[in-house]
Amino acid sequence: MLVYFNNGESRLFDFATIVDRYPVFAPLKVKDTLKQFHISDTLEWFNGTIDIAPEYIFEHGEPIDDENDIPVAGEAPIDYEK
Repeated sequence: MLVYFNNGESRLFDFATIVDRYPVFAPLKVKDTLKQFHISDTLEWFNGTIDIAPEYIFEHGEPIDDENDIPVAGEAPIDYEK
């Protein structure tokens, strides 16, 4: 997921890094479910049952070259269930 922050920076966050590691995020393996997020103070799914802090995404996401929308350090493939 490409996330734009209000400080002008962007991060590419690979949810594959957390869906297998933390069982609460397992439903996000399904791409259609991942797409159904809501933004409040966090990114959330299922009316806040699942959420992730923007600070976590910023810290663990890959910085993006905003002019070209490409990862600064390379791009990792994401394997989602259909």
